[in-house]
Amino acid sequence: MSKREILQMFFTTSASFTPRKIFLVMCLGLAVSLIIFFTYRFTYRGVSYNSRFNAANVLILLITIVIMIMISSNIAVSLGMIGALSIVRFRTAIKDPWDTVFIFWSIIEGLCIGSQSFLLAIISALFIAIIAFVFSWHGGLRKKYMLILRGEGLDAREAESLLKGSAYQIRTLDTTGDFSEMIIELSGRPGPDHDLLEQFRRLPGIQTVNCLLESGEMLG
Repeated sequence: MSKREILQMFFTTSASFTPRKIFLVMCLGLAVSLIIFFTYRFTYRGVSYNSRFNAANVLILLITIVIMIMISSNIAVSLGMIGALSIVRFRTAIKDPWDTVFIFWSIIEGLCIGSQSFLLAIISALFIAIIAFVFSWHGGLRKKYMLILRGEGLDAREAESLLKGSAYQIRTLDTTGDFSEMIIELSGRPGPDHDLLEQFRRLPGIQTVNCLLESGEMLG
């Protein structure tokens, strides 16, 4: 191979991606991104659902496809893209690991579609979506809650009598003068029992009753 042929290989853009093919690839990417979008929407178990983050996953996938088309069409461009992307730093803190999973999922699906591995992208997207729904459904069956009871003259034995037949454990019982605070861990409940909370509120001396999810998000 001559020097001229090598240079031509670096600077010649491949014509394998016609406008029609690029449009179809982007449409397929949009369809796969919608799978990710609705999976995140219906498997999210937090209190404050972030619609902008979910929409960002769709755009991340489409942008990744564009990058892959650029890289696959020209070797010189691919080397330049590697250098350009290597200096990009994202400093946004992601607190929920579930969000990290969906960002990574969007990038991977974009790489698959951009490299024309269409069958892999479709099958993997459907498979991962099913697994995400299974884990989300299973995780919602058994959860732990912290009941925080505060009041004056709080009787711990009366509080425990309301929990007969439930899986519970008293974490702390603090008493300062006439004021008491009692923290009880409840497990095996898919959600807070509002009737039980109302019974606690009716106990003599109870001032506040709070129910705290194991993840630290306040429910009531």
